[in-house]
Parts: sequence; structure tokens; C-alpha cells
Amino acid sequence: MKSILITGGTGLIGSRLVKALDKTRYKIYILSRRDQLDRDGIHFIKWNPEKSLLNISKIKNLHSVINLAGASIDGSRWTESYKRKILESRVNSTKLLYDKIKKLKHTPKSIVSASATGYYKNNTVNPQNESSNPGDNFLSKVVMKWEKEILNFKNLGTRITIFRIGLVLSKDGGVLKKLYPLFKLFLGVPIGSARQVISWIHEKDMTDLIICAIEDDNFDGIYNAVAPERISNKEFTNSLTKVLGRFSYPSFVKAPSFIIKIIFGEQADLVLNGLNISSEKLSKYKFRFTKLGDALNDIYSKK
Repeated sequence: MKSILITGGTGLIGSRLVKALDKTRYKIYILSRRDQLDRDGIHFIKWNPEKSLLNISKIKNLHSVINLAGASIDGSRWTESYKRKILESRVNSTKLLYDKIKKLKHTPKSIVSASATGYYKNNTVNPQNESSNPGDNFLSKVVMKWEKEILNFKNLGTRITIFRIGLVLSKDGGVLKKLYPLFKLFLGVPIGSARQVISWIHEKDMTDLIICAIEDDNFDGIYNAVAPERISNKEFTNSLTKVLGRFSYPSFVKAPSFIIKIIFGEQADLVLNGLNISSEKLSKYKFRFTKLGDALNDIYSKK
């Protein structure tokens, strides 16, 4: 049986991926920072990237590595120490993976790694594709350093797929989990100019894309993991308001930019600036959800 090694396997995307993978085809190993007993056919291996602690010698027939590790970019206010954590949690974990995997007698056929649309410039008029130039902000620099480490796997003859992931929609995490209480209390309003572009993807499509990249040799290189539809902050707010059965405020009612900056500091860039990202390179992939309304209805349906 083929083995798959997953970092970030207990996170939002990772936990969905573990559930979706065919356990009759793959033996699944998850790297964890704490001791965990194997359960439901899932095997746990303890690691500590800061201390370079990892032993993967017991894994047999390692077919693919799924690299989803990294501190949440919206998990805390962006102090200098937390910004360092965002960077090092991605770079150090990827370095450790490479150092351990290159010593294996048989290296994996592929590595599929998360990255982020934060690579790109903010607020562009035209959609940016995978060959577009990077931005010059904190997240852009993090992504460039992260991807540089991932690309080292080319030295092992490993096929590399990198997904620059947009806004992942899920009621169990990410932006929707934070927004839900506000919208339920009728406090959901557009932010800043409300014109900033949002490039999003449903969690089911994100999981499907990773599985496709594991199984399809044609997935090679960097891909923007976003749905074909790009919407404005105002359209996003209106759609979520409608799906949750809340009324919409007049168009002039917005959360002012200066208030968002006071509350969130540098992290305010995540919501005050837009990322206009193209998914054209994924044209052969059939998205389950191409329209925001359909995606939100699926997420909040009572099935």
C-alpha cells in the first residue's frame, strides 16, 4: 500500500483531506507536535521543526508528501514575534522535511504543498496569473521564501505541485467562522472601500485539488487555487447576508478603514486590500463551486 505523509493534517484543510482520502489505497501518516495514539487507521508521528526533530524511518513506500504546515496568518495580531512565527513555521518545517526525505532510500514520487495568493500584488485591475510578479509586502516575502524551500525537492526528482491558495470558505474555520457571529447579530457590513477583490475557494474544491495533484502526474508546478469567480467585498457581504437570512444595510454603511487599522494593525491589510487572482491554469479541473452564492448555500445548508 502507498503511504502519504501529511503536515498540518489536523488543520482546516488537512482534516478535510484526511477524511476524503481513500484509506483502502493509502496508508496515512500525520506529523504532530504532540504525542497522539494511532486511530481510525491514521498513524501519527511526533515532530518539532524548531528542534529539527523528526523520524520518518518507519514509513514504507512513501508515495506523496502533503505539506500544509504553518502558523495561521490571522491567528494573532502581527507583532514582530508573531510575524517571525508565520515565516519560520513554514520555512523551517519545509527545510526539515527536505533534510529527512533526501536521506530515504526511496524518495516520494510527489510533494503537494500549500502556498498563498498573498504572493501577489494588492488591488490590481487585471487578474494575476502564476507568472505575475510578486508583491512587496510581508506576506509576499513569506511566500517567496516558503516556495524557495519547497522547490528544493526538484533535487530529488520529486514532482512538485504548489497551490497558491485563496480565501478558503468553510464554516469550521477561516474567515467565515470569524464572520458568522457578526452577521448573525446583524453586524455584517462591507469593509473599507468595499471594492477590494476577493479570490476564494470552497473547502471541498481545495481538498479535491490536492487529491488530484497526488494522483495526476500532469499536476506539476504552481497553480492558483481559487474559483473562477472573483467578487468584491461588497458582493461577498451581500451574498453572506442573504444566505444567513439577514438584512442588508444601505450601501453607505461600511466599516471605516481607519477603525480596522486601529483594531488589527498591519494585519488589516488582509481585509482592506484585494487580491485579483486568475484560476485559468486550472481550466481542466471541474470546480464543484464556481459561484459564491452556491458555495455559501452548500456550507450553511442544514443537510
